[in-house]
Amino acid sequence: MGKPEYDKAMYRLTTIICRLNVGEALDVRDLAEEFGVSLRTIQKDLNERLSHLPIERRREDGRYRFIDGYRLRGTGEPDAILVADLLAAMIRNVNPEYSKIADHFLRGRSFSTSCFLFHLDIEDISAHGDAFRLLNQAVALRQQVSFTYLNNRDESREYTVHPYRLANLRGFWYLLAWDLAADRLKSFIFKKISSPMIHPGNYRANPKVLEELENISTEISSPWVSDECRTVRLKITGRARVYLERNPPSSLTIESREPEHLLASMTYYSDSEVLILVKQWLPDIFILDQERLAEKLKSDLEAYCRSVAATGAGA
Repeated sequence: MGKPEYDKAMYRLTTIICRLNVGEALDVRDLAEEFGVSLRTIQKDLNERLSHLPIERRREDGRYRFIDGYRLRGTGEPDAILVADLLAAMIRNVNPEYSKIADHFLRGRSFSTSCFLFHLDIEDISAHGDAFRLLNQAVALRQQVSFTYLNNRDESREYTVHPYRLANLRGFWYLLAWDLAADRLKSFIFKKISSPMIHPGNYRANPKVLEELENISTEISSPWVSDECRTVRLKITGRARVYLERNPPSSLTIESREPEHLLASMTYYSDSEVLILVKQWLPDIFILDQERLAEKLKSDLEAYCRSVAATGAGA
């Protein structure tokens, strides 16, 4: 049993309105063929049934469209709608609770983001909302902040900083701030920050720090930020060569391809970046030009072997 005529007409009119609203110029012959109706029916739709809408007929080709700049109330330009939907879908990855707020600010009404699917794998900070909002305020208003920080050795330490950015690097949240005691830019793991406190008054942003943040924002590939970007040369063989030649991290530049190995340079902000990569691909990556890093790697491996031996002896 086919659709009732009323339903067919409603579907046809709704489709025409939607297409007009996204900026399409419609040809009556194409519409008549698509909906299986006469030219007279389509003309009646446009000239009578939808006469309350500002539809005009173009002289050059006879097509129908909304007058320039018109959109139905509650909607916007197609590109603006697309951008709003994309932003809302991404915001849902940051914190699902922000979705309703995004709906209000981005579009002014509730809407669905089911058109897009993102898996950004962004760290969940919903349990740290108060600290996140406080640090966001401090960054925005250039306010000095003090907090307790748990370092990699699980030692608590007090810091006073000038906060410059909240950054998401490889899915994890960090505070990029100028450490007043060390007098340099540092990154702090957000979830290891506790008891943040804003100081009265505002600090004056350092133009050099802002410039540095701007420069590294497009190329930073790690959460480690310091006052110096360094470079190390690496020799890459075996399995590491096969994988890294096809999937090099952004910090790795392949300089030459030899029959048995690759020669590459790696930019880094912390020794840990280099050591993590080399350890991941042992024994297929060699540090060529920084004896200090090579000695640190050797020390780490010796400590690991002693630990394994001790564990085995205890068993």
